[in-house]
Amino acid sequence: FETANKDTTNTKYVSGELLLAKGDYENETVQLVKGSYIISKTKDYINTNMKLFGYSGFYKVSGLEKYNGLKNSFGFGAEGSVNINLKIEELRIGIGGSFGVATEFGDYYQFRKSANKEGVIDSKTGFGFFTFSLFPVIAYQFSESTIISTQINIGMPGLISPSIVLNNDDVVYWLSWIPNDKNKNDYMGRRFMFGVNINLNGLMAGF
Repeated sequence: FETANKDTTNTKYVSGELLLAKGDYENETVQLVKGSYIISKTKDYINTNMKLFGYSGFYKVSGLEKYNGLKNSFGFGAEGSVNINLKIEELRIGIGGSFGVATEFGDYYQFRKSANKEGVIDSKTGFGFFTFSLFPVIAYQFSESTIISTQINIGMPGLISPSIVLNNDDVVYWLSWIPNDKNKNDYMGRRFMFGVNINLNGLMAGF
């Protein structure tokens, strides 16, 4: 959602994200950082986004003595999304969807290929994969420059990812957290994500 009430708004963002998550099996973990360039267009009740991104991080393999340890992983991809929203006074209700394609390289990709070939794990071995999601959104505009929203992404990867988003002036902050149902004292939960988007239009206007 854009903060300004204009018929058409074109905005460019740079984005940084951090992901900390449990892996596919017990005692496995994932740490990833992701950088993106986003072009967003809002017209009337429709918002579209085009994103180019790259990511890098580590996957900790556990329970496979031959392969145990940290495996680096990196890749890049593109994603498009569209959402339609209805505004009732300061409240906005919407629904959207996204579709993308990404690649994966590094030690973790090579591990999956080797371990799958040996029959140790069951894993897809292609270096490319698709992403998709559907997401209902509810937002409230507190002022011309501040909007708080919540949405639930349902898709792959991640399956279900609830998030809270704060759009304040030229910066968007978002947080997603899924509790660990196996350990109530694990405050990081099963998956924790935090991201910041910076509006390049507003940033360049300051120079």
